[in-house]
Amino acid sequence: MENRKYYQVVDELASLRKASPFNLRFSQLMEYAFQQSYGLWYRDAIRVATLFAAALLGGAHIVQWLSGLSVHPFVELGRLGSIAMLIATYVYVARSKRLIYQHLLVNLNALVATLVILSFCISYPAPFKHIFYTAIIFVQIFVFALIRMPFMSAFFGALVILAVSNVAIYYDGTPAAEWFFLTFFLVAGAILSLVICYRMERGARENHLQSILISMERDQLKLQNAKLKERLSEDPVTHLLNRRTFENAVLDKWNRAFHNRKESALVAISIESLKKLNQMRGSDAGDDLLKSVARQIKKILFESDDVAARISGGRFCVLLSNASNSEISRRMKRLRKGLLSISILQEDEISNAGIRISVATNVLVPDAEGDSRDAIVRVMRDVEPMFFVENEQDADVEALLAS
Repeated sequence: MENRKYYQVVDELASLRKASPFNLRFSQLMEYAFQQSYGLWYRDAIRVATLFAAALLGGAHIVQWLSGLSVHPFVELGRLGSIAMLIATYVYVARSKRLIYQHLLVNLNALVATLVILSFCISYPAPFKHIFYTAIIFVQIFVFALIRMPFMSAFFGALVILAVSNVAIYYDGTPAAEWFFLTFFLVAGAILSLVICYRMERGARENHLQSILISMERDQLKLQNAKLKERLSEDPVTHLLNRRTFENAVLDKWNRAFHNRKESALVAISIESLKKLNQMRGSDAGDDLLKSVARQIKKILFESDDVAARISGGRFCVLLSNASNSEISRRMKRLRKGLLSISILQEDEISNAGIRISVATNVLVPDAEGDSRDAIVRVMRDVEPMFFVENEQDADVEALLAS
C-alpha cells in the first residue's frame, strides 16, 4: 500500500471532522480530485434547480394573469431578465467542460430572483405580498440545500439575501410586528438551508475520503491475496512451482497443446544422493545446490507456456510447450551446460560420494482420442521412470553433454 498517500487521506479525514463549517476544504490536489468526482452531480443539481426556478417564475406570471393582478412593466422586465439568466446558466453548465464560475452564477441568479420577488412584494397588496416574502425561503432552499454550494459561498449568499430582504421590507413600510415575523421566517429558512448545506457537504467529503480508503484497502487486500497465492503455489527454496500447482499447469498446457496440435517436451531432472550432501555439508549446502539447479532451469523457460516445478526433494520437472525438436535440443544443451557449470558438483569429494545430476527428456504428443482429465496421470506416468532409471542406463550431465 502507498503508505504515504494512505496516511495523507487519513489525516485529511481527521482534519475534516475537526474543521469548522467555514473551513471545509482539502489540500490542493485532494480538493481538485473531490471537485472532479462530484462535477457531474453539481451539473445535474444546477440544471434541475435553474429549470425549476425558471418554471416557477413563468408559472407565477400565469397565476398573476388568471388572478387579474398587474405589476409595473419594469417588474415584468425583471422577471424576464431573471428567467433569461436562469436559462443562460443552464446552458453554461450543460456545455462548459470546466465549471469555473458556477458558484458565482448561482449566487447571482439567487440574488436577481430575490430582487424580482421583492419587487412583487412591493407591488402587490396584502396578503399577496406576504406570500411572496415567504417565497424567498424557496430561493434559499434551492440555492443552499438542493444545489449544495460550498458552505462559505452559501453563507455569504444567505447574508446578502437577508440584507436585501430586510431593506425591501423597510422600504415597503411594513409594520414592526409583520417585519418581525417575516424576518424570523426568512432567518429560520436561511439557517435550516445552511445546516442542510453544511451536513450534505461534510457528508459528501467524508464519503469521498472513505471511498478512497476503501479502494486502497481493497487493492492492498488483492495484492496480499496475490502474494499469498504465489507463495502457496511455489516451492519456498527454489521459487519454482510446487507439485500441486505444476499438475494444474500441466493439465492446462496439455489441453492447449491438444487444440493447437503442438508437441511438448517433459524434462526430468534429479539430484542423486542429495541426502548424502546434506549429511556431509549441511542442509544449507543442499539448499544452495537446489537453488543453483533452479537458476539453470529458469534460463531455458522462454515461452509463456513453459512451466517448471520442484516435485520433491532433489526432483524437478520442466514442461516445454509448443517447441520444435530443434528448439528442444538447443535448450537441453544449454541446460546441461549450465548444470555442468555448478561448482560444487566439480569437487572430487562430491563426485566420489555419488552426488550428481541426471537429466532425461520425453516428447509428449497429445492424443487425439485421449481424455484431458487423464493428462496429469499420463504425464506423471511418463515422468516417474525418469527419476528411477537404473544406474547402468543412466547418464549424468557430463556424459550427456559429451554426447
